[in-house]
Amino acid sequence: MTTRIQNIIEVLEALAPARLAEDWDNVGLQVGHPAWPVNKVLVALDPTLAVVDEAIREGAAAVITHHPLIFRPLRCLDLATATGRIIQRLVDKRVAVIAAHTNLDSVSGGINDVLVDLLALQNATVLQPTVDDGNVGLGRVGALAQPMAFESLVRDIRTRLGLAHIRYAGQPQGPVRQVAVCSGSGASLIASFLDSPADVYVTGDVRYHDAREIEAHGRGVIDIGHFESEHIIVGRLAALLGDRLIKQGLDVIVTAAACEQTPFMTL
Repeated sequence: MTTRIQNIIEVLEALAPARLAEDWDNVGLQVGHPAWPVNKVLVALDPTLAVVDEAIREGAAAVITHHPLIFRPLRCLDLATATGRIIQRLVDKRVAVIAAHTNLDSVSGGINDVLVDLLALQNATVLQPTVDDGNVGLGRVGALAQPMAFESLVRDIRTRLGLAHIRYAGQPQGPVRQVAVCSGSGASLIASFLDSPADVYVTGDVRYHDAREIEAHGRGVIDIGHFESEHIIVGRLAALLGDRLIKQGLDVIVTAAACEQTPFMTL
């Protein structure tokens, strides 16, 4: 039986249901046709031209990304723009793009739970649960195995995630016992963090005034970077999706993109 893009969409839907996506988000099929055949899938964080070119070189007929290719409504399809060039290349080569964004953040076993595992947090709960289900939602809060000083936690996280650089701000009152995490840009969950029992917030894209607010509340924040907080899902999603496809008798190879790296450089 020929595997189609629709089969990939259905398996991904079972892993990260679209109903868990935020109202402002755009998930699911971004470019392509559900009936296109597929025998190889590439998983990546971003739908960049480099990722698309890697998919084409590797013979992948579908790319699954965390960040949507089409996030805001297109007013026109100008092939001279960066997005237009990517869409043209995808259509010319019959490569589909499927996005799993905030649904993959919120679902149990998604990016935030991977981050919890990497940081060895215990008894994690959802930081901002959905209205319908308290077991899913954005962010997580978990306990450290042993309380530790804030700067010791910063060093520990840098080591666990293999980061060359790390930013942090604030100063918790006393040792850190509980930590909140939010993959990607976590500014929208700061109020939820401050309402939680967590002493420290680990996320990406921390802005100056966000850091000042957290500092003023006697808490701490650790900015591990947007890319670094989310790229952790790529390999795991590729493995999980591949396993699910095999169990359904679908002969599809799933691999993680090799070309991705953070766009930021430091001196």
